[in-house]
Amino acid sequence: MKLISVNVSLPKTVHHRGKAVSTGIFKEPVSDRVMLRQLNLAGDGQADLRGHGGVYKAAYAYSIENHEYWQRELGRDDFGPGQFGENFTVEGMTDDVVHVGDMFKIGGAVVEVTQPRVPCFKLGIKMGIDGFERRFLESLRVGFYLRVLEEGEVGAGDVFELLRPDPERMTVRELTNVGYFDTDNLREARRALRIQALSVGWRDWLEKRLMARDMRASSTRGLRRLRVERKVRESDVITSFYLESDDGEPLLPFVPGQFLPVRLDVPGQPTPLTRTYSLSDGPADRDHYRLSIKREGAPENRSDRPPGVASSYLHDQVEPGTKLEAAPPRGKFTLDPWSEIPVVLLSAGVGLTPMISMLNAIVESGSGRPVWFIHGARSGREHAFGEHVRRLALEHHNLQVHVRYSRPETRDVEGRDFDSVGRVDTALVKEMLRGSDHDFYVCGPTAFMKELYGGLRDWSVPETRIHYEFFGAGSALGEEDASVTSGSTVDCCTEIEVIFASSGVTANWQPTSGSILELAEAHGLSPAYSCRSGICHTCECALEAGEVEYVEQPMVPPEEGAVLICCSKPKTDIVLDI
Repeated sequence: MKLISVNVSLPKTVHHRGKAVSTGIFKEPVSDRVMLRQLNLAGDGQADLRGHGGVYKAAYAYSIENHEYWQRELGRDDFGPGQFGENFTVEGMTDDVVHVGDMFKIGGAVVEVTQPRVPCFKLGIKMGIDGFERRFLESLRVGFYLRVLEEGEVGAGDVFELLRPDPERMTVRELTNVGYFDTDNLREARRALRIQALSVGWRDWLEKRLMARDMRASSTRGLRRLRVERKVRESDVITSFYLESDDGEPLLPFVPGQFLPVRLDVPGQPTPLTRTYSLSDGPADRDHYRLSIKREGAPENRSDRPPGVASSYLHDQVEPGTKLEAAPPRGKFTLDPWSEIPVVLLSAGVGLTPMISMLNAIVESGSGRPVWFIHGARSGREHAFGEHVRRLALEHHNLQVHVRYSRPETRDVEGRDFDSVGRVDTALVKEMLRGSDHDFYVCGPTAFMKELYGGLRDWSVPETRIHYEFFGAGSALGEEDASVTSGSTVDCCTEIEVIFASSGVTANWQPTSGSILELAEAHGLSPAYSCRSGICHTCECALEAGEVEYVEQPMVPPEEGAVLICCSKPKTDIVLDI
């Protein structure tokens, strides 16, 4: 097993179908030894960090044997190192030999295999063959990504020394087949999930597949009954509800940051209410879900309006033994607890609930990743989990905590309950951090999030490193155009209306709008995507109402009630969870 060539490139702009496309796929070999770091090789870069790069995809390897296969298959002799966008052109490391999870020493670095490649449309651009990415995937010769466990220099001629084979011995080819072709093989999907090194993206995809199968088997409505095991008051306004399975079956897994859709039969209400509440604990203990819910009062400055019906019911009437119905955990505001990239968790009010889940997950993982937990509350009366977070900070030196109260009361002690007076803002973040090279997660009231988002962007933090979630409707952060604010409508000659429900954006689609993804982007939204070809499922979201049709059929159809927006268009008026 040998490294034949190291190939790098910085992003460049090419033209494809009348559009400018930025891509880092045009790799060129380098003769010198190169430093392999946690996120990529020195001199290498990715244009779209939503679908490429990151700790699980620090470097991409493709075998010379696969080069030779494609030269024969395509009748070409113009291939050189980096032809398929690979960082490492390797020998003797084909898809049917290398296992996902295998650990290697290469040069001065230590790496492990995390996932097969998911080809995107840019591979077709590089090869000069429109749609080649599908043919590439169908060949099961896709290569693999590497995570860097120890940084070091690498160069052509280095030998891959196998330090530890993965116990599951699932080859890259086998996982590719399970992911895209043998999709009903749930036994093999569960086997893949036992691979500790498996990337978060693949793990999430396979878990969702299993969840959907389990939910269809257990309930025709997609809901399951949960029982309130206990109820804990966290502050004057926030109470935690511990939910356990009512049928004895294991709870479905979740990723830190996700929420749980709950259906409530509230007395006096003509129809059941559906609410979504963030899961507020780490995912290690799956014997229960914890929801930490704020009692919502009447709207500020509108005491004539009633308080929150659902939260009042939960706080006042739901007790241990009460049974509720819930859908599977969901949501894309998630954190990889195994990453080593420094992370900043920024919250205000009840926005701390997903942050507590993320914080607990990092601690449970045993990671030494630097973490800053910065939270804002009015006072100790409304501040939940304060003692818990302080205790974690004392026990884990990688965790720094700062709590700011805007209206501290007499009983609130500075240095014990809170650290400063005021509101959490960008100035405080800059004061606590030495630089901006972090991942930022932001959750709280809209005004709080807009200020932080704008401040972080002004501090040159890339948009791809700022992750956020609204509690309630809101437009995309940083978007000020009137055409994309909450409840807006864009006039158009067509009658097909697309509602992006979670963002509060309404738009009209016409044939020139392209895919639903392109329509969303044209109106200031930034849904997750990668391949733009119906392959990777990164853009999958819930279709809440209406029908779509596929311009390009997905490699693997999404589950019922979901849609891939990168390759579909609306057939009727639709509502999407975006």
